[in-house]
Amino acid sequence: RWGDVWAGLYLALARFALVKLRRHAEAPRNWRPHILVFAGDASKRIGLVRLASWFNQNRGIVTVCRLIEADLAGESIDIPAETAEMNRAIEREGLLAFGEVNVVADFEAGVVDVAQANGIAGLHSNTVMFGWSSQPRRRESHLRMVRGLAKAGKSTLITRLDWRHEPGRERRIDLWWGGLEHNGDMMLLLAYLLSLNAEWADSRILIRTVARSEEERAMQEQGLEQLVPQTRIPADAEVLTLPPGETLSRLIRSRSESAAIVFFGMKEPEAGGEAAYAANMRQLVEGLATVVFVHNAGRFAGRLI
Repeated sequence: RWGDVWAGLYLALARFALVKLRRHAEAPRNWRPHILVFAGDASKRIGLVRLASWFNQNRGIVTVCRLIEADLAGESIDIPAETAEMNRAIEREGLLAFGEVNVVADFEAGVVDVAQANGIAGLHSNTVMFGWSSQPRRRESHLRMVRGLAKAGKSTLITRLDWRHEPGRERRIDLWWGGLEHNGDMMLLLAYLLSLNAEWADSRILIRTVARSEEERAMQEQGLEQLVPQTRIPADAEVLTLPPGETLSRLIRSRSESAAIVFFGMKEPEAGGEAAYAANMRQLVEGLATVVFVHNAGRFAGRLI
């Protein structure tokens, strides 16, 4: 008579699990992405939510957030109704994710604040995901937010969706591994989790890196030959040298234009350097299908695999 018995049971089980989780020390190999997707209109960004769900692979939590830039005290905004509409859009696509709506005074500060607050009792989002913007100023804004999110211990994914190469037609996932920013382990883990989904079954993971000389190439080949078996992730590796007169972006395009999805590491841009970095990102995505830029800022950066 105090309410639905199943709701009470699920709440008790959730509380029990959260208490146990708090007492269980998290290890790098047990890390899984709990992704907070800033999607605006979920129905128009459903591809971004689907990709987050593929990365999640039923091993973490996906939250889809719409930020409304407004004065909550001075405006009438029906947050429950907005949230219910988001959840309906997600459920129509058969995706498992949780919608939420937040009202903030400033978008950039609001993203960092919401990312820090999202979650409950030790089960917090550890990765923030943005969709690619066609507006250079918005891309620069995303890069500024990368710095704030990194200080809060949140990793960032910036994703340009282009499914010209549908999963199943071209079964290759390319990772361009720089080796300097501790992003490679997260890229490889995300690629592996992606390959576990039915839509990406039998996908080939290919790790690519560029050497400046033949001597460096031999060293990198040896390092990758040791790394890949240690990770127990099925992947191939290829070390390239940049031919005279060739640019890095053209080399990447020639090698990865047929890949279904391409991963790049992303460094934390210096203050004031966002415009130049955003322009470089724009150059990298030209001629490629879906692209994911990864900045690993979690406490296990460099140790996930």
